Amino acid sequence: MEDNAIDLSIVIPVLNEERNIGPLIEALWEVVRGLEIPAEIVVVDGGSKDRTWAAAERAGARCLLQQRAGYAGALQDGLNAARGRYVATLDGDLSHPAALLAEMWKLRHRADIVVASRFVAGGSSRAPVTRHVLSRVLNGVFSWTLSLPVRDLSSGYRLYRRCVLARDAYRSWNFSILQEILVVAYCDGYSIHEVPLEYRERASGTSHVSVVRFAASYLPTLYRLWKLRNLTRTADCEYRAYSSRHLLQRYWIRKRLSLIARFVDGGQSVLDVGSGSNYLAATRREFVSVEPEPAKVRFLSRRGAKVVEGSAEALPFPDGSFDRVILSHVLPCVEHPTGILQEVHRILENGGRAVVCVPDANRFAWRMVRVFYDRLPNVRASGVRPHRRFSRAEVVDLLESHGFRERECRYVCGAEAVVLLEKT
Repeated sequence: MEDNAIDLSIVIPVLNEERNIGPLIEALWEVVRGLEIPAEIVVVDGGSKDRTWAAAERAGARCLLQQRAGYAGALQDGLNAARGRYVATLDGDLSHPAALLAEMWKLRHRADIVVASRFVAGGSSRAPVTRHVLSRVLNGVFSWTLSLPVRDLSSGYRLYRRCVLARDAYRSWNFSILQEILVVAYCDGYSIHEVPLEYRERASGTSHVSVVRFAASYLPTLYRLWKLRNLTRTADCEYRAYSSRHLLQRYWIRKRLSLIARFVDGGQSVLDVGSGSNYLAATRREFVSVEPEPAKVRFLSRRGAKVVEGSAEALPFPDGSFDRVILSHVLPCVEHPTGILQEVHRILENGGRAVVCVPDANRFAWRMVRVFYDRLPNVRASGVRPHRRFSRAEVVDLLESHGFRERECRYVCGAEAVVLLEKT
């Protein structure tokens, strides 16, 4: 069967599940028949000492011998071998009800990843109390620390759109790969939806999870994913800043956006150039955004924003298409701003307004704030630094040389200049 002929691949990592794997596969085939879709079941055997392999093949699965170490290795082997447009994963011990897969399949167009969750309304767990409490605490810590809108990050019962999965990109060696997959996907702008899971204890055999090692392995993973989550290239970096836990950052962002909103007020067509996933672009329906990073385009698109993937040096719009243009923190980040300013002048109608935001390098307030700013996690973790630092006078001179004149300027905390200009 050709790869593109398979709608669904079901991947099951196993180790010594002889008594469980046969009934599970039979139940999954029953679900697949009800969905009436071409599918495959891939069992990744970690070197079972019993007859797991034979039982899986007898039930109609394709079996692979695990090549990489740990649960993460088994999962990656299975994901790489999967040929379907969608990939489901679940445990091989009958703790995950096969029938739930039908509901998850129906929701495949609602989100890029569907997670069966123990901790949303309607979900439950019959695991031992110690393991259940530990799992709930760890998931709560991960969700809060990483600002991820997911309650059960450690559930292995999931349905993925295949394009979401980053082949061979995950660094985790054990169960923490489950959190890593979600964080990487969410940082890339993909969406996640949870459905209630009634988790049951395994039907037979013993668990392969050590509670102590399970918890200890999560600590370095949390730090690594926190750094990843705070990179400036993450899909929702600018959007998150609007509600930042850093009080100065939150005030700063909201003040800047309020000034921008005032300066573009009354505009019928507003173009936001290269400002990422900022709050105005995500919520104001009169805005059109141009963004070069696909992750931020995906993030804005699933919020109903009007966004085009493209370059500021070649804006994909006819001359005079907009009466307002926003360049927020764009000029300091490019080595040669002339091409951008020429494009902005071209697509702006005569008498239209441009709003330019830059930190004023000549201001004492900015020099003081920079000490704190450069230590914010999303700045420090990214390593991004501006190509050029501007003063307000330099920005105005640059814009005037490209056919604009200054109308007004306001400051955020006396440090960042928000300049309103008019096309002449």
